[in-house]
Amino acid sequence: MLVKNLFFFIFFLSFLDFLFSLEYIVKVCIKENIKSFQITNNKNYVLIKSKDGKFLKVKGSLKIFLSKDNKIEILNKYYLPPIKIYSKDKIIIDGKIYMGEVEVLTKNNSLLLVNIIDIEKYLYGVVPYEVVGSWNDEMLKVQAVISRTYTISNLARHKEDGYDLCSSYHCQVYEGISEKMHQRVKKAVDETFGLVIVEDKKNSPIQAYYHAACGGATEDVKEVWSGVASFRYLCGVKCGYCKDSPHYNWSYQISKDEFIKLLKRNGFSLGGDIRSIKKFSSTKNGRVKELIIESNTSSFIIKAEELRKILGYTNIKSTKITKIELINKTISFYGKGWGHGVGLCQWGASFLTFNGKNFKEVIRYYYPNTTIRKYY
Repeated sequence: MLVKNLFFFIFFLSFLDFLFSLEYIVKVCIKENIKSFQITNNKNYVLIKSKDGKFLKVKGSLKIFLSKDNKIEILNKYYLPPIKIYSKDKIIIDGKIYMGEVEVLTKNNSLLLVNIIDIEKYLYGVVPYEVVGSWNDEMLKVQAVISRTYTISNLARHKEDGYDLCSSYHCQVYEGISEKMHQRVKKAVDETFGLVIVEDKKNSPIQAYYHAACGGATEDVKEVWSGVASFRYLCGVKCGYCKDSPHYNWSYQISKDEFIKLLKRNGFSLGGDIRSIKKFSSTKNGRVKELIIESNTSSFIIKAEELRKILGYTNIKSTKITKIELINKTISFYGKGWGHGVGLCQWGASFLTFNGKNFKEVIRYYYPNTTIRKYY
């Protein structure tokens, strides 16, 4: 039921201050390319604000649809986008728990959901999904500081899409509140409140890149990504600490036929049968930059990162490819580590905290020429 009375207006204004008490507000895409979603708030009301400023107070379960004429359907009534969803406590959407507010827009004949939330509460929903649950509390502080720093440095990454960050590995994994880990995560985030990593003698937050496991050494950023500025704090360091990672060694097998099919699908034509796949160029720490693929009639050079994308990032876990075998009709790739290898190695950092290093020592090791300071 729509209401316009003063009570709900005052209620609305009062919890806006509650929601956004900090300087940094993050707009995170939590769902896109969908036709409907479910809100489940059994204990508390949610308030839905329509584009024309009217309010709908809802308790319990509610399904919201995209109508055929690109409007938003709620309880058999239709509203022009965008609408905003508020709760003083939490908003449960398709089983996931979010804080802040959620804006519902339409884009490309689908619904787009954007969680608008202050940065510290955003971190409550990042940290548990970027760590392993068995890692200790000091490692959670490491993750809180690097994720906060990364967020501030990349706030406009998806500006053209209508939000700041996505909720996938492309930015940082964000899945809302983890009930299992929330108290530990909240403690780590709160105890590092406002702390970010800055380059020595500078005030702006660094590009705090991180990855799961480096496989023996992190990499100089200019060796991994062409066209990226060289930073003194992303120069690469030795790391013999991630050997306990389940991704320290990996392998992947694929048939020749499927390999050729995937290459063709992505614009790489190879006549005849594959004769060899060899490293063409590598970084000083052993990450493959380019590979040369040869058949009995032709050959071409492909960037290793492009091959990862084609074959799948969970299959070719890194470009630190140590061996490639062609036996009969099967191609086997062997390598070390998971991720791009730039910045902090999470499994290595976890090992260091387990062996007594505090979060500041760990961060300064993986990001040399930096310091940690209170940013707000």
